[in-house]
Amino acid sequence: MLELSDWLRTASFPDRPWLLLGKGPTFAKRGEFDLGAYNLLSLNHVVRELPVAIAHMIDIDVAEACADVLLSHCRVLVMPRHPHVHCKPDTQQPLESFFDRIPALRELDRQGRLVWYNLRNSKNSPMVGARSVLCARYFSSEAALHLLGTMGVKTVRSLGVDGGTRYSSSFQDLSGVTRLANGQPSFDLQFAELDRITKEFAIDYAPLVAPMRVFVGADATQIVPARVLEYSIRKHTPMPVQVTPMVDVPVPMPKEPRNRPRTGFSFSRFLIPGLCGHQGRALYVDSDMQVFTDLEELWRIPFGARKVLCTYQKEPPPAWRNPRVNFQPGRQMSVMMLDCGRLPWRIEDVVAGLDEGRYGYEELLFDLCLVRPEEIGDDLPPEWNCLEHFEPGRTRLLHYTVVDTQPWRNDKNRLAPIWMECYREAVAAGAVPFAEVDEGVRKGWLKRALLDAVPEQAAGPATVLSPQPPRRSWGQRLGGAVRGLFAGRVSDRSRG
Repeated sequence: MLELSDWLRTASFPDRPWLLLGKGPTFAKRGEFDLGAYNLLSLNHVVRELPVAIAHMIDIDVAEACADVLLSHCRVLVMPRHPHVHCKPDTQQPLESFFDRIPALRELDRQGRLVWYNLRNSKNSPMVGARSVLCARYFSSEAALHLLGTMGVKTVRSLGVDGGTRYSSSFQDLSGVTRLANGQPSFDLQFAELDRITKEFAIDYAPLVAPMRVFVGADATQIVPARVLEYSIRKHTPMPVQVTPMVDVPVPMPKEPRNRPRTGFSFSRFLIPGLCGHQGRALYVDSDMQVFTDLEELWRIPFGARKVLCTYQKEPPPAWRNPRVNFQPGRQMSVMMLDCGRLPWRIEDVVAGLDEGRYGYEELLFDLCLVRPEEIGDDLPPEWNCLEHFEPGRTRLLHYTVVDTQPWRNDKNRLAPIWMECYREAVAAGAVPFAEVDEGVRKGWLKRALLDAVPEQAAGPATVLSPQPPRRSWGQRLGGAVRGLFAGRVSDRSRG
């Protein structure tokens, strides 16, 4: 067999970018791209679907399952010297010990097409010599990108290397067999490692299908509902989603107290176009929401001549019909689709407009006066912002707006069982860290019943769901934010 470092001395491929192919949902979009413009590297079972330059596998079970196509579908097969068996490291059996069981491996070796490396995914990983080490902490994509970096590749794109928990339809037969069989809660865990590898080797890496970018307005008291919202989005949306909870995002404060944000994140939405490099579209939502269908349905609604899309509410929902509630009919800015390429917002300029008296808080948050009225489309389907209203099969997004009865605070909301069911699912999936629930209960932000739904084993390290987490940790406080503004009234987030 060829050791990786020896093979690299003579290996040569056409001078073009590499495409990393995984089993994720975006693999189904391969027909939309010219794959001939890339050198192809397949992960695991992808080699069964199309010929590639390099096939990479960590598990010997995958090689056995794809044995009938290995000779015809890959120029080179790259595997660890000690492959995993049934998704678990095996420290005893070297790759050559499987030749009798998988004759295709022997033939690849005879033809000089079988390359091995030392896989390091723990301190106990066996090493054969000190050379040819590739790392994979969670998934095989990490070792594959490390391989390309070792080869000196500088431009890599990916398709099917997605987050979430789903496979493309081409691999549905494997969903109950190999999908997250290593015990990890989500494929999102790979992104931090991929980012580390790209920085180490200075690789220009990007997915061919950009993720749907969702920004969640939240403060320290709403971390757990924001987690549940993110889980509900990922549960129903097979395509890649990048969810960014906007917690602890620093913004300048207006000079006049009357113009200062009424929540810790009221102004954070104006940062979104800049965070997206003023390119593409992005969705802003509040944290007190729950999604019930595929987000791509909302994502595909065209802007036309508009720059912002939102919903419109004429009448207050029944839960708001209270003398203490000041309902303002009109455009609801708590769900906003933003055309970032046409929104040159800078938070310093936005706050300066308040300080200079060009507009007030209500005009900014409720009317979104930064955009001309005709550039705001308020015809998003109302099902995408149902204020305290739920119809099975029709509601796309449920908005728990009445702070006194939000279901993570108490059981007064008649819709609380709907949220609690999703919360329990999110906990079971590892999407809600125990430490965050415990802190919320101790500080009075959450009802104690939420702790009862968290198993003791969940008290370990937090699972990071977002591919690109906020710049500061969820647990930190918002500098200068006013706490307790929501008690006893409806949040102004329904519109702002």
